[in-house]
Amino acid sequence: MARISQETIEQVKAVSILELAQQLGDHPKRLGKSYQVNCPNQSHTEKTPDTYIDPNRNIFTCFGAGGCGAKGNNSIPYYSWHEFGGYEPGEHFIKSVRGIADLMGIPVKTVDGNIISKGSETYKPREIKRYVELEAQSPEIVDRVYRVFLSLCPIRPHHSQEWLQERKYTKEQIEIMQLRSVPSNQEWIRIYELMHSKGYPFERIPGFAQQFIPEFMEHPFPKALVEQDNERKGIWHYAPSASEGYFIPVRDEYGRIIRLRVRKDKGKPKYVWFSSQHNLEVEEHLLKLRKNGVTSGAPVNVVVPASFMKHWKPGTHITDVFRVDTVLSTEGEHKSYISANKLEIPIWGAPGVGNFKDMIPMIQSWGVKKFIIAYDMDTLQKVDDSVKSAKTQQTLFDTLTIFAKEVIKLGIDVYLWSWNLKDGKGLDDLLLQNKLPLEVNLRTGERKLVNLSELQNR
Repeated sequence: MARISQETIEQVKAVSILELAQQLGDHPKRLGKSYQVNCPNQSHTEKTPDTYIDPNRNIFTCFGAGGCGAKGNNSIPYYSWHEFGGYEPGEHFIKSVRGIADLMGIPVKTVDGNIISKGSETYKPREIKRYVELEAQSPEIVDRVYRVFLSLCPIRPHHSQEWLQERKYTKEQIEIMQLRSVPSNQEWIRIYELMHSKGYPFERIPGFAQQFIPEFMEHPFPKALVEQDNERKGIWHYAPSASEGYFIPVRDEYGRIIRLRVRKDKGKPKYVWFSSQHNLEVEEHLLKLRKNGVTSGAPVNVVVPASFMKHWKPGTHITDVFRVDTVLSTEGEHKSYISANKLEIPIWGAPGVGNFKDMIPMIQSWGVKKFIIAYDMDTLQKVDDSVKSAKTQQTLFDTLTIFAKEVIKLGIDVYLWSWNLKDGKGLDDLLLQNKLPLEVNLRTGERKLVNLSELQNR
């Protein structure tokens, strides 16, 4: 078979992933600066679309059920995952180049100049409007703004009841963690007015962005809190991206509150990031205009027991003030806080099973000797006997296996915690019943019940 020319390959690579997804009928839905689609891997079943296309960087990544491995930085792997359920360059590269060229009307030429497929004389890749991605303020500034903001937010009775009765936090722990309810519009105006008068910035703080209000619409914001826009004939005002629910602070290894997670009162998904955007370059609808907002990302939550957290000065690295030879990784913010309080060891709360890459550098730099993985039991056990449950569980388990192998490569002892699914899905459910899991040494296969005194080196 004649070799396809580099010219054709480059034309195919120049096709934006977003445009290809549209042509393949994947119906991308804009979500902030990215677009959300169902995984191009047709065999990967998802409850919700969990693959994200970033048109600005022309990349796509699947995060569904821990991630099935579908990702890439040009149109060729996207097409390959879509049509062949994977991407092996030796097997799928040429087939994908031909497939994209035929779909998009690109002429296919050989290295000697012959035309295999004429293509379309009128085809021109559609110009995709690009987001301008702003950089978030430094962790120090974000921490200062969030701490003051949270201190001024209310605590609603039904949230307090959940924290005290369901999560079993004490009132002191709630204050130390800075759990707070999302303010109403009127509460927000009072908070903003006070913080603005003291010079706290909201520009490029995740979760806050300026919204545009045309001059013909009424608004409750004092003149001192708005920015006039004569060109668009209206005003800009800052507002939080959340409207109901409560905030859970997410901390880094320096004890700084770097992001906020929102637990919504209703609707799905229950947990969302407090995140914002800047869309002036791409948005045409006046009421949807946003500026000076930034995305939150999905960082790992670094947690120590609340009894110690109250003495942890932001900016001080955890290794300078707390024992970190044993670290446990679980999934979710509440699980990490509850587990740290119960076990009295450092806990990493990952935003998802597949989000483990950020942990590897910390494992190395902290000097961790014992690393424990304690993810939800539906990762290891099927929830029911359905085919869908089996596939989901297998995907989660495969991702967990990859994670464990990466840590073992570092020469570190890795342990897997397991318990009966009937005792609760998450580690927090188990610990709140004053029960302990079974510990499996993944290097030796040894199994034993967790001993708290031994875990804490007492």
